Parts: sequence; C-alpha cells; structure tokens
Amino acid sequence: MRVDLHVHASERSGCSVSGEEEIIRAAIDFGLDGLAFTDHQVLVPAARLTELNAKFAPFRIFSGIEIHTIEEEDVLVIGVNDPRLEKRAWNYPALYEFVRDRAGFLAIAHPFRYREKVNIDFEDRVPDALEGASFNIRPERELLIRNLAEQLGCRLMCSSDAHFYDYVGLCRLVLDGNPANNEELVRLLRSGAYQCETDEDRMARARAGL
Repeated sequence: MRVDLHVHASERSGCSVSGEEEIIRAAIDFGLDGLAFTDHQVLVPAARLTELNAKFAPFRIFSGIEIHTIEEEDVLVIGVNDPRLEKRAWNYPALYEFVRDRAGFLAIAHPFRYREKVNIDFEDRVPDALEGASFNIRPERELLIRNLAEQLGCRLMCSSDAHFYDYVGLCRLVLDGNPANNEELVRLLRSGAYQCETDEDRMARARAGL
C-alpha cells in the first residue's frame, strides 16, 4: 500500500492551493492507495474523514496534523484525531507525551529546513521517525537528517509535503500491509513495516518548476 502522510489542503491550510478532493483524485491517479491530510494546527473533522473515506473507498484517508511547536520545529502527528491537538501552544515534550498517551505516531517534519540544527532536546523522547525526504527537504540536508536519525536510533520516513495537487506522492511510503484504520496504520509505522520511495522523475520536474 502506497501512502503519502504529509499533505496540505486549502480547506484548512492557507498555504495550500489545492482542495482536498482535488488532491485525493490526483493521489489516485498517481498510484497512491491512501494519504493523511496534515494541515497546520488543524485536524480534518471526524465526520469529514468518514465522508471522504466513504466517497473515495477503497482509497484511505487517515487522521493527521502538523504542529508548529514552541521550539519552532514542525511535528507530524498521525492517527490521533483529538481536537485538543488544535487548542494548545505545544512544546515538544508535552506534545510527545500527549501523542504517546493516545498511541499515535510522531515524526519531525523537514528537519534542518530553516537552520543547521534542530531546536529540540530529545533526551528520552525520541520520535518515531524523522522525515528524511520531501519536496521541502533540500538534497544537501539529507545527510544531516540521516546522521541525526542514526544518533537518535529512530527511523526515517518520506512524504511529499504537498501544497499543490500535482506534488502529492512525490515521496511516499510503501507499507507492508493494507491498514483499514488509524490504529492499524500506526502499528505498521511504529514497527517500521514500510519502505521509502521517491518518484525521481516527477521530483526533478517539480524542483525545476516544470
């Protein structure tokens, strides 16, 4: 199962130029089997998730959100559809504990995107993964990310960070299974039952602005 777990829709992310249904149709055309909308500080309402899953089945839409923390880092949360995620100014330790208590998946989005350090003291709060490849990760940063993942002892993941329908699935995960819901997806992710995949031709065209 191919999934893109870092996608923004214009209904909730003002920086996105494509709506959720346009993005889903593009994802299907690009051979994806599922995605998570990870809008900035906003969840897809549970009723809308149910509606989208019914409309586009067997394509799957999972619960996700991107949180900008007090440390000025971005964190992807997958599989937790708790509105309290939207309501707080989160620091990383509190967000980590909140997600862990709800059996979710937590990954650092585009590390080193804005600076040559990550502003988080991880201590014993190691994320499930670092995002190691996306449209918004420059190739020269990938070695820094791999080195940090090795230092922390965590996995890498990849995703598109798409804000435009034509970029969805540029990077994606190939899951070793076919999760039917958030809980099954999180179990696969946290067990590392996936491989990273990049559509190199599409990525090259996207970065060239073609």
